[in-house]
Amino acid sequence: MIIAILVCSLILAAGCTGPAVTAVPAVPTPAGIMLESMVLTPSEVPQNFTPYESRAKNSTDVGKLARDLGWKQGYVVRFIRSPEGVPGQTEILQTVALYPAKNIPAIAELAEKQDRSDKNMLFSNLSPPTLGRYSRAFSGTVNTLMTQQPDNGNPLGSGPVGGTVQQDFVEIIFSKGDILEVLRMNGPGADYSTLVSLAQTAYDKIP
Repeated sequence: MIIAILVCSLILAAGCTGPAVTAVPAVPTPAGIMLESMVLTPSEVPQNFTPYESRAKNSTDVGKLARDLGWKQGYVVRFIRSPEGVPGQTEILQTVALYPAKNIPAIAELAEKQDRSDKNMLFSNLSPPTLGRYSRAFSGTVNTLMTQQPDNGNPLGSGPVGGTVQQDFVEIIFSKGDILEVLRMNGPGADYSTLVSLAQTAYDKIP
């Protein structure tokens, strides 16, 4: 018991006489930005939509053009719902990407151009919500059910060439600082007013 008391006394004395340690706060860096915190959650999307995909992207998920324009990080989340009595599924897809702020105007323009390049769809301009300086919105209406097309046109993503079943969709592209987002709703339940509300929620999440 005496030995134990002496040991404790020495430890306390060392703690009192040792140099003071000052905690150094971590300096945030672009690599430390948590894109996951900016995506929509199940409680923020319309009722009966189920989470289908939620993951970070890496450099192999995006095209060379995106990397050339300074792509740093990406995150994608997808929700699906099967409308009652209607064939097909309704999907909400949100992609969040981090780019140098100076390249955001070019990226936003390019994303819209590529997403409107399918010759098998008819596109219409929509009145975009006021979300940042470069927001834009449009719709796509199916003209042909099946088409062979690459899924890597949009600089925010990449994929193999293959046949896809096309659906009507509405899309909003917006940005804030060095964050660019593409929010799309497609399928039989695609509704622009719903998408605008979701875009506002997503925009408010960007620091």
